[in-house]
Amino acid sequence: RFQNLSPSPRVSAMPLELWTNIICPFAHRTLLAAKIRNPPEGVVEHHIPLTLELTAANKVSMDPVVKVNSVWAGKSVEELNSIKDKYKELNPSGEVPTVVTAKGEAIFESEISAEFMDAIGDPAGERLVPADPVEVAKMRLVMKRFGDTLGPCYQLLTNQDPAKDQELVTGIKAAMDKWAQSLAPTGPYCLGDRLTLADVHVAPFLHRLQIALRYWRGFDLLEGQARAAEIAAAVKALPAWSGTDLSQDQWELVYEGYANQLKVEDGKWAGRGKSSL
Repeated sequence: RFQNLSPSPRVSAMPLELWTNIICPFAHRTLLAAKIRNPPEGVVEHHIPLTLELTAANKVSMDPVVKVNSVWAGKSVEELNSIKDKYKELNPSGEVPTVVTAKGEAIFESEISAEFMDAIGDPAGERLVPADPVEVAKMRLVMKRFGDTLGPCYQLLTNQDPAKDQELVTGIKAAMDKWAQSLAPTGPYCLGDRLTLADVHVAPFLHRLQIALRYWRGFDLLEGQARAAEIAAAVKALPAWSGTDLSQDQWELVYEGYANQLKVEDGKWAGRGKSSL
């Protein structure tokens, strides 16, 4: 029920279209929710280049872009720019994901579109949003507090001043500890033994940021965070995760631009690059 089609931002006869990119953790949330909940109408995927990819393609070369994201093999820089420009006719922000219904209604933002996929998913399957209002409240708290961890993580990844590393690490650990307080004491998922939208919300970021921060800054995000590690492992073990991931080498390459704060000189990344705490 999942198909990969050439990028072309138009509404097709298919009931649901998902505009996505395998690199983007936000888009991963919606794709993962769709694969878990399996909407009966089916989902068609369209691929949109990220700003990070366009920066690499325009200022470095297409080689690192294609090494990470094979969907762009055979495409030129000009074609990627054109795909992005056309997509902005659908979503002016240029961000993914976007879901388009059979009626041509566009749904934006990862948390919203992931919940939409849950709502229209297989009625015979278990919902990702619990029926119990108390459990929903717990789920929302997990999701809200997790958002507070992301800023510090990306600040460390893009930081170009080694003297600031330790302060940033301290901030990450404090945010992760506060988030962990919102989790059920036992897992394997955020709220215990049941998979919810909270797990779909956090796992794509935990997976990417652990790899990126460990390689580019020598900091393991999940060290000392047993519940976070358990959640990430449990979600990655789901059948729905298959086909939505890259290799570790590819993930390391994805975040090279961030580690250099997107600074380029003479066609090469020219920022801090790889370093250790």
